[in-house]
Amino acid sequence: MMKKILATAILACVVSLGAYASNSEETFDRGVGKMNSVFIPKGYIGGGLSFSYKTYEFGQSPDDVGYSMLFSLLSGIKAEAYTLGVSPTVSYFIMDNFSVGGRFDYNRTLLDLDNLGLSIGDLASFEISDYHFLRNAYSGAVTGRYYMPIANSKRIAMFGELRLGFEIGESLAYSSKGGVNSGTFQTIYGGDLTIVPGLCVFATNEVCVEVAVGILGIDYQYVKQQTNLVEESVRQQSGANFKINPLSISLGIAFYLPMIQNVKSK
Repeated sequence: MMKKILATAILACVVSLGAYASNSEETFDRGVGKMNSVFIPKGYIGGGLSFSYKTYEFGQSPDDVGYSMLFSLLSGIKAEAYTLGVSPTVSYFIMDNFSVGGRFDYNRTLLDLDNLGLSIGDLASFEISDYHFLRNAYSGAVTGRYYMPIANSKRIAMFGELRLGFEIGESLAYSSKGGVNSGTFQTIYGGDLTIVPGLCVFATNEVCVEVAVGILGIDYQYVKQQTNLVEESVRQQSGANFKINPLSISLGIAFYLPMIQNVKSK
């Protein structure tokens, strides 16, 4: 529920800024003239930073959502988790409204599960306690992005971005029950092809606010894992999906500037 509220709030802010921008459109051209359908001209360079951060808490009060969700199956749940993502980007416009570039992503996920009980009637029941999970992932991607100005606006536009990326990561899942540590360490390699739509609004001539969300992806992952420093195994998986992923929603700030020769020619 909180994720939906946060996503709605972000989109509302961007749309509101866009509505305000459209009201003052006549005096705002960002130096690109009045050419129809040109949002960012050829020869511009862009750089930016997008980020996402989410926290989760369950079992902190008797009426916590952790109890109301599947309350007939789960009991005594108490856990905390967060996800963090930071992504710097750079791009160059090889033609009007179309850029190619690259991005680097760092993602961190942490889960501390103090207690969780699961009961399926008289069939089975078990309890998990002192379980911890940590994952760090580094990825890079080559990008191509096309901007579609709304009603020939110079302030607000939609965009579609295609990302071809790779990922290297590590994860550790372990339990400290009874004072004895046991767990599994994973080394992760992967690649993906993703389509990311979004919305951007220029606040000034050079500064732009962007919100984006991944909806379509094809991915492959190779995972090598070791359990308790003894047992080793390998897992491979691949797949495709077409859905809005709330975890991929990101809010960012970008800067778009003309190349030096373009500035001198004005």
